[in-house]
This record gives sequence, structure tokens and C-alpha cells, in this order.
Amino acid sequence: MSTDSVDIKDDIITARCHGLVNQKAISLQTMDFVCASDVIKEDGPFMCPSCLSDAIVRKCTEKEDHFAHKARLSPIIQSQDRELHDVVQNELLEYLVNNYPKGNWAKERTISRNDEKGLLEIVPDISGRDNNRKPIAVEIQNSAYTLRKIHIKTVEYQKRNIAVLWLVPLKEELGEEVFRPRLFEKYLHSMYYGRVYYYIPNRNKKIVPVHFSPAKRWIEESTWYDVDMQEQRTEGGYFLTYRTIKSPNFGDELELSKDFKIEENMGFQHKNVKKEVPKCITLQDTLKPWWSNQEFKDLNKQKELVKGSKIFEDYDFIDEYDAEIYGE
Repeated sequence: MSTDSVDIKDDIITARCHGLVNQKAISLQTMDFVCASDVIKEDGPFMCPSCLSDAIVRKCTEKEDHFAHKARLSPIIQSQDRELHDVVQNELLEYLVNNYPKGNWAKERTISRNDEKGLLEIVPDISGRDNNRKPIAVEIQNSAYTLRKIHIKTVEYQKRNIAVLWLVPLKEELGEEVFRPRLFEKYLHSMYYGRVYYYIPNRNKKIVPVHFSPAKRWIEESTWYDVDMQEQRTEGGYFLTYRTIKSPNFGDELELSKDFKIEENMGFQHKNVKKEVPKCITLQDTLKPWWSNQEFKDLNKQKELVKGSKIFEDYDFIDEYDAEIYGE
């Protein structure tokens, strides 16, 4: 496999979008498609036609010129940030021991395999019992976990009637600016019915629930003469909703011992089996949804804005996970 192929594959995985595979992007100066081999950085800015995120051109000496997605990501703790992971683990363990003193809480306790019952060995980051003697596992998610690992571990907890809380630790505040949630963040967003639970170490031991609301991009109006069609064309002058970039919508900060309850999630079958959310038992917050249930309802209206557009006529505004949650 060539280095170029690896770069493109990594970009697709990170961006959750295939829109730049053919080495073409939209020039925001001309509102038309351009090839990576025909432009330089100064010809930008550029935009991906499939998700509307910014694109950058990469000029290469030993491989084919191409575009790559550019978007802000959440400041998650990476797999190499073991020290920060340990801080989160120790803070949560101390909190749980103090609030559930009879819960027999422990870090990385092995739950044994049982071949007769079809149970795999699992090692929760933290495990114990609440005041009602209900078993609970807390998983401190970092980027090293794939959807498959999350799925397998969640299923194993369900088999044992253990409620699981998946937390995403951050190095710093998430911030108010729009960002592109990673695939595992979108997966957890589905599992917890439209929220992800973030945790910042060395802060106040509170959990920050975040809903991923739609975000819109202003498309500047541009008029020019199309040589191929031999006519004047106009594009833009309206807002379009990003496909994979979201606006962080914060709920009230939560206390683990006061603001969560055990819930059964019946799961759902995703069209891509790799992204299926299994039937599971979760620790879910007690907040009512703090976002509008109408936030995705106007997306089809945008198709009227781009009707007849050479660039956006086939644009799909709905991210596949949003389709599952909102029934679009």
C-alpha cells in the first residue's frame, strides 16, 4: 500500500467522509470544483463537497497531490497520556468510595471468564456497587478503543447485568466552537440517546454532558460565467448544515452519585453492522433533553435552497447516526 493510500485512508477514518477521495474540492473563491493538482494553498480556501468542512491541499513530490479535511477535534486524552488517565481513574475511584462506602470499589479488577455461560474475561477501569447493591462499571474511554471493543465490552456487561457508564476524559475544556466528533464519540452519543459524558481531570469531579447539535456554514454568494454551460451561474447566499461537524450543546454538570440512574437500552440495528448499538444496561443521566427535538426537522427545507445547484443538489445533510436518533 502506498503512503498516499495510507494518508487518504487515515483522512477518511478521521473525517468520517469520502468526499475528497477523487482529489477534488470546492474553491470558495469560484464556488466550483478544482483538482488538487491544479491549485496551490494560496488559491484557497477550499471546502469538502460532501460534508462542507474546510479542506487543505497537500502538494506532494513523491505522490499524488490531494486534499485533506480540516476541522477541530475534541481535546481527548490519548492512549499515550497514561498519567492523565490515571488521574481520572483515581479521582473517580475516590469519589465512588466516598459516596458508596460499602460498594467494594476497585480499579482494573478482573471479572473472570466463564465458558459454560459464554462470558468473556473483562477488566473495567472501575467497578463496584451502588447503595442498592447494583453492580456498576465505569469505563474511561480514550482513542485507543475501537467501536468493536466498546461493543464487545458493553455486551459482556449486559450479560452480567452490570450497568456501564462510558466517560470521555478531556485534557481541557471542550469549548463552544463547532467541532467534528470522532466516530467513537458519535457511537456513544447514540448509546446514551443524544449525549456524551465528558470528564476533565484536576477540576471538580463533575461530569459534563454534551449533545451534538447541528451546525451551519454560510455559503457566500458567487456569480460567474460558466464556459461549459455557456451561461451565467450563481451559487451560495444561504446557510447549509454541516454533515459531520457539530455544535457542542452543554447540559448541566452532573454528579455521579446524584444525577444518574440505571437504564436498559434496547439498542438499535445500524445499517452498518459494525456500528450497531447493542442491547445494554447503562448508567444514564436524569436530565430532560436540553436541546430542541425540532433541531433536525428543517434540513429537508435546505434542499429547496440548493435545487438546481451544480455543486450541492445531491448533498445529504443527515449524518448516519443522526438518522438513527431522529428517524430521518
